[in-house]
Amino acid sequence: MTFPTQLTVLRILLVPVFYVLFAVVEPREVFWAGVVFLVAALSDWYDGYVARRYNSASALGAFLDPLADKLLTSAALFAFAAQDLIPMWMVVFIVARDVYLTAFRIIADNMRKPVKTSYAAKVKTFLQMAFIGYVLIALILQTGMIGEGAAAVSATLLDADALFVLCGMLTALTVWTAVQYTYDNWPVWVSMARRYILRRSPQKL
Repeated sequence: MTFPTQLTVLRILLVPVFYVLFAVVEPREVFWAGVVFLVAALSDWYDGYVARRYNSASALGAFLDPLADKLLTSAALFAFAAQDLIPMWMVVFIVARDVYLTAFRIIADNMRKPVKTSYAAKVKTFLQMAFIGYVLIALILQTGMIGEGAAAVSATLLDADALFVLCGMLTALTVWTAVQYTYDNWPVWVSMARRYILRRSPQKL
């Protein structure tokens, strides 16, 4: 297993640690949950840098890297929804998109069909990370550990209407990337349907 892949596996292992710190233990350890999320997010950047710099990319790493991102963001969004910070139905839409595209990619790889990715999907992942970071920072400020002034600012940052709008925009973008992804890879989707739904052999496609 290459070093970048090891970093990706570490990121996956940090997912339950983050969720437990944020949504399970009492009192909630927001600061340490934020530290864990930061380490995981930085590992995402660093493993990609190492893979490119030392030409150590692998098929396993290419599969696990986006999966690790999806697990991390999904865990954070579910944790936020569990604390009533954002609507659960939005999280369900976001996670359903990720499950759909992960399954699509697994089947496409099994069929040895190349899958097109889009710039919008990368923007979506970045904005998800940014939104989660924004909420975590606001919650850390809310604890008052940085000062009473910062705690007062957090009330504005965590305004329910503002979070609803931001998460709503993120949900809309997520759904759009799923539609675009399906459109861009429609021939692959048709091949899948013919093989696994219509039960036609590849020679007859």
